Amino acid sequence: MNKNDLVDNLGTIASSGSKKFLEQVQKESSNVNISDKIIGQFGVGFYSSFIVGDTVQVISKTNQDSHAYLWVSDGSGKFEISSIGDPGFQRGTKIVIHLKPESLIFSKFDEVKKIIQKYSNFINFPIHLNGEKMNLVGALWSREKKEITADEYKQFWEYISNSQLPYKYKLHYSTDAPLSIKALLYIPTTHSEKYGLHAEENEVSLYSKKVLIKAKCKEIIPNWLRFLKGVVDCEDIPLNISRENYQDSALVAKLR
Repeated sequence: MNKNDLVDNLGTIASSGSKKFLEQVQKESSNVNISDKIIGQFGVGFYSSFIVGDTVQVISKTNQDSHAYLWVSDGSGKFEISSIGDPGFQRGTKIVIHLKPESLIFSKFDEVKKIIQKYSNFINFPIHLNGEKMNLVGALWSREKKEITADEYKQFWEYISNSQLPYKYKLHYSTDAPLSIKALLYIPTTHSEKYGLHAEENEVSLYSKKVLIKAKCKEIIPNWLRFLKGVVDCEDIPLNISRENYQDSALVAKLR
C-alpha cells in the first residue's frame, strides 16, 4: 500500500469496502434485498489485533514507491504515517503487534501454532511461523474425488481420527443446492461404547470456506450418528458469524 492506501484502508476503524458496496447498492435500489452478513462489514480484520496489542505498526511498500510507509496506531482512532527508507524492505506489507502484558501468551510458539492448526489448517495460503510452515494438511474434501488416491483418503482419516486403525466406509459428498456443501465423512471400524455406556463425542467439524467454525459440531449431525468423524464445509455460512451464536442461524438448521 502507498500512503493514500494506508489512509483509506486503515485510517478509520471499521472502514469497509464491502460495507460501502452494500450501502451503494441499497441506495441505488431500495428493492434490493442483500444479506448484511458479508465479509468485511466490520472493517479491516486486523483491527482485532488491538484486543491483544496496545500498539500496532503496519509497514507497507508498493513497486511504484522508492521507500516504504510506516502506519502506527494505539487503536484509539488516531494514527501516524511516516516514510522509512529501509532498502531491505521489498514490495509487500508487514504487521507488528506490540502485545499487552496480559496477552504475552500469544508470543509463545506453541500457543500460536495450536491456534493456526485449529482454525486455519486447511486454507490455501501457506502460513509460516518462525520459518516453519504450519498448515500442512490439505482440504481433501474440496478436491474432486477422481483426483484423490486411496492413500490420501487414508492419511486424512488418520489425521482427523488420530488413529492408525483403518476406517470402514467413507462418504465424499458435494452439492450446490439448496446449500453449497462439501463433506468428507468416515465410519470407523470400531467404537468404544459398550451397551450404551461411555457415549462417544461427535467428531464432525463445521467449516466455511476451509475456515473452522466449530469443532465437534453436534448441531448438524443426529446424536445416533455420533460415531461419524470428518468435515462438513458450507460456503453459505458467513465467516463473520458469531462462534457462540452460529447455532441460531437458519442456515445451520437447513444444513442439518
